Amino acid sequence: MTSGDKFEYRTTIEDEHWRNEELQWARILSSGEPAKGMVLLYIQKACTAFHEFEPAWKKGALDKSQVDFFRKRLVKRIKHVLVTMENNSLDTVKGTSELVDILHSVETAKTIKEIAQLTEKLHAVNHVLLDSLEEK
Repeated sequence: MTSGDKFEYRTTIEDEHWRNEELQWARILSSGEPAKGMVLLYIQKACTAFHEFEPAWKKGALDKSQVDFFRKRLVKRIKHVLVTMENNSLDTVKGTSELVDILHSVETAKTIKEIAQLTEKLHAVNHVLLDSLEEK
């Protein structure tokens, strides 16, 4: 990938989905729009947290009595994305309302299972947000 002839980026990812995702990140990060890059960074941090949380839950590695701790940590990640978007006038892009819905679901979750089951929904919203940022 070449961006304005400033640099070339070559991915090592073979899986088509992951490769396309990585190339999209590179395009957004090299767009010269720092706010979009920061939203990308923060949504990826949130998505990664959920993608680590879910398999840990499936393997029984999480203390079920710590739902409040996990809920607060994951809510904080999502709020960071939303505040960054709002502070930079990016809170009207497609996917924002869905991210707010996920935030409310995490805030009201009573069990770790409820939180873990939001992982794929968050991943899908991540894609919608990044596609919208790239188009804007």
